[in-house]
Amino acid sequence: MIPLLVAIPLLFAFIISLLPALGKQKLSKYLFLIGAFSPWLFISSIVQKLPLDEVVGGWKRISGIEVMVDSYSLPFLAAELLLFTFVAVYVYGDYYPKKSENKVYVILLLLHSGLLGAFISRDLFNYYIYMEIASVSSFALVAISREKGARKAAFRYALFSLLASYIFILAIGIIYLKTGYLNLLLIKENLVFSKEVNVALALAFSSLILKSGIFPLHFWLPDAHSKADAPISALLSGLVVKAPVYGMILLILTFPISTLMQNILIATAFLSIFFGIAMALIQKNSERLLAYHTVSQMGYVLLGIGLLNPLAAAYYAMAHSLFKGGLFLSVGTIAEHYGTRDLEKLSYRHSKFLMIAITLLSLAIGGVSPFIGAFGKFMLVKKIDGLLKYAFYAGGIGTLASFIKLNYYLLKRGEKIPFPLKKEMVSLSVGLLTLISGIYLYPHLQLVRDLSFIFIGFALFYVFKKLGFFEFHPSPPFPDTISGLGREINVYMLFLGAFLLFLLFNSL
Repeated sequence: MIPLLVAIPLLFAFIISLLPALGKQKLSKYLFLIGAFSPWLFISSIVQKLPLDEVVGGWKRISGIEVMVDSYSLPFLAAELLLFTFVAVYVYGDYYPKKSENKVYVILLLLHSGLLGAFISRDLFNYYIYMEIASVSSFALVAISREKGARKAAFRYALFSLLASYIFILAIGIIYLKTGYLNLLLIKENLVFSKEVNVALALAFSSLILKSGIFPLHFWLPDAHSKADAPISALLSGLVVKAPVYGMILLILTFPISTLMQNILIATAFLSIFFGIAMALIQKNSERLLAYHTVSQMGYVLLGIGLLNPLAAAYYAMAHSLFKGGLFLSVGTIAEHYGTRDLEKLSYRHSKFLMIAITLLSLAIGGVSPFIGAFGKFMLVKKIDGLLKYAFYAGGIGTLASFIKLNYYLLKRGEKIPFPLKKEMVSLSVGLLTLISGIYLYPHLQLVRDLSFIFIGFALFYVFKKLGFFEFHPSPPFPDTISGLGREINVYMLFLGAFLLFLLFNSL
């Protein structure tokens, strides 16, 4: 039953790809919705039997491909199914022009299948294959965006993601050579730890951090997420960067992780949190602001990995999928209908639905109770003490200050532009879901703490505004030319090489 989660969307992607040749292209949008919604038919019966594992085709575990749904994969599956459903409704009908509609639906269903396949995998090579299906689909979806510079962003994304894939497959090869297995349960049962396995873990973590867009290997992410269309940005930030995170969870569940590696991951997580916030605060492009918050928020997810708290990482990843997917949909709707992504020219005052949605989602990403972000942060902070706890709370305050800035600009009066009711309702639904799911998972109000953090966030925003911090716009480090792109790639390769060598030397 578990493989059907992946097989049905994949089947519909194949059928839709044949429709133009059959002259039945008008059926594309209907079949797309069926393919997008089909996994819901199986998930409820799967959840009732948790944990549920299955070897595809009835083979023995040693020679077959094992898939599983348990407490670690369920939050990822829930986030994928919920957010992809909202995005499917958002793009259904007239979002894409007729000439490209069919191929977009095919690629979206391939992305859907790839993500679901990655989240149920318990075999390293099978996980790698599905993650690559999702990655390649993502490159294509970024490239078809109507935004200027989208193809350049897609090229940069593809280049570094594929490089990360080569590093990851090398890590898998080393693990297979040392253990004789690709099945994670068999690897764990037969593992004899060695320096070679340590090297493989360093390679694997480096590649997955790069694919997740975590600082300092984030360089592909801001352009890829900000140049894509709003629903694609929602999927990239909400789901695609979660597939590598799930791989990290599989690693820490299977292999013993050294204290040194834990400390490196925790340090990297906090650097990503604060770097992302700082960069988001100086953005005037609405989509880049949200993109840098993906860099920041993925730091929180990596923190759960570094603390060896995979359940907290999984639930924070789910929370981030919902509130960040909702933010890209709602803010992206405003930007697309105003025809600009300049925050100074955008306004939500003429749409009460979008105003409520963005306010709810801003509170959710800020970790205010009882939204789902508060539950995710509660899961993380349980394992943190001392100065790290203060740094953790400081990150939440910085996030609130950044989203106070976003709402400050959007609250200004602007040209009255009508927004499609469907897009407004999708955005509002995601916002309400972050509140309802938060109440269900963590029905606790922490009014004093939350109001204090919001007050400090407002004070921080006011100070930054008075100091002219929001008017600071660093010039691009590389010229927008072919030679500039070449120099940019070379510099980023040096960053990647330095980070990889650092992990490798510390793993020996």
